[in-house]
Amino acid sequence: MTQPRRTRTLKERLKTRIRRARGDVFVPRDFADLGEYDSVKRALRQLIIEGEIARLGYGVYARVKTNGLTGRPMLAVRGGFDGAVRQTLSKLKVNWRESDTVQQYNNGRTTQVQANPVFEVQSRFNRKLRYRNLEARFEKPYA
Repeated sequence: MTQPRRTRTLKERLKTRIRRARGDVFVPRDFADLGEYDSVKRALRQLIIEGEIARLGYGVYARVKTNGLTGRPMLAVRGGFDGAVRQTLSKLKVNWRESDTVQQYNNGRTTQVQANPVFEVQSRFNRKLRYRNLEARFEKPYA
């Protein structure tokens, strides 16, 4: 006699999708085919509590991993918080570019490094993205 097959919960299906995903940043619409919006948001909140993902801002989540030195969770995104912000802006289809200060640093014209990432956004973008004590700033271009 065969055992009846257990159906996987939405949270388990989200974990599987996150584990197999190419990107490290997620928005709820990435999981729209798995369930209703409210159910997906509830399952994502449970994954935050369990330490599987981190919330960066309204409707933006990122993959986390355990730091080998401290044992605390940290972003598993290549490039850290800066990389997570870049992926978020690209995923949300926001036209952006690096700020002038970052461009000057990359070109070797300054040694000043910004603690919090600053991006110039071409379109209207009014979200706050933060992780622990880091917060991204978004500016309108000058010209």
